[in-house]
Amino acid sequence: MSSAAVATQSASAPQFKKVPQETLHVSKPTSWLESRFHFSFADHWDPKRMSFGKLRVVNDDLVKPMEGFDTHPHRDMEIFSYIVDGYLTHQDSKGNKETLGRGAVQYMSAGTGVYHSEMNNHRSETCRFLQVWVQPNARGLAVQYGSTSPPPAEQRHNRIRHIISGSDSAETAPIKLNQDCNVYIGELDAGASASLPLAAGRQAYMVCIEGKVSLAGGKLELSARDAAQLFGGTKGSTLDFTAGEGKEGAHFMVIELAGSENAQEL
Repeated sequence: MSSAAVATQSASAPQFKKVPQETLHVSKPTSWLESRFHFSFADHWDPKRMSFGKLRVVNDDLVKPMEGFDTHPHRDMEIFSYIVDGYLTHQDSKGNKETLGRGAVQYMSAGTGVYHSEMNNHRSETCRFLQVWVQPNARGLAVQYGSTSPPPAEQRHNRIRHIISGSDSAETAPIKLNQDCNVYIGELDAGASASLPLAAGRQAYMVCIEGKVSLAGGKLELSARDAAQLFGGTKGSTLDFTAGEGKEGAHFMVIELAGSENAQEL
């Protein structure tokens, strides 16, 4: 079966489309930045990869030491960054300044408009982070900023954490988006398993950050930087994750949101 095809499983298994990492656009606009774009971004335009429901941007960025994104504007977008390695320093026009390390989340509702910079001020370590943009449920919202630090290791490993909740979520995560969108992080040791429900009519975008992970009884296998579109179908499904046997286990992100008609054919 082609990775571009929709794989139809039983009612309790998800439908999916794999997004192999080699199909992502790799951007190297400067000597200090390497980005992998999951969707069209900046000067890269792909009509087949414009969005996934209200999910507009997923960028996997590598920023070299003592470099970064100088002050630039944003408006009317829900933006969060998940730090994978190194340290990221955020500073904005609302007076917020903070340096965050591995496992931390930085969130900004750009609303009516904000300027910010994102810098790797470490002298020797490269910073890797995932930046995600979600379209808000209204324009002209008040600018907001927030961040969270990761919990102790025993509260992270071999479980799936709800790190961001949406405006329509009955559950409350440390950060709340102005959109019907929930974000989860899984950190599984080698061979460990965990599950997450995906309700009927819902969809999710999953990124394997590190290691290897399989779903749907091994029918979908993701390695580091692979991604997948997941669909709950008409009856809902269960996302059963199993980490690979390598020493890294599996480290992944799941962005869950309302179903849409614009899921892209890959």
